[in-house]
Amino acid sequence: MTMKRWLNLVLVAVLFGFSGIAFVGCSSDHAAAKSDKAAQYTCPMHPEVVKDNPGDCPKCGMKLVEKR
Repeated sequence: MTMKRWLNLVLVAVLFGFSGIAFVGCSSDHAAAKSDKAAQYTCPMHPEVVKDNPGDCPKCGMKLVEKR
């Protein structure tokens, strides 16, 4: 095997290795964990009002915002 061919083979192997690391490192496990958790919505004026879906506050009629 010539030196040029050997270097090309090594370069391809290294590129495949880095692309595999990048693919595994960029997985969205943390995004999936966040989406498993149901979003909760609350009233800015009445934080005791908590609902599982967006809508209006039953006390004042303000739009509910997503709780962080």
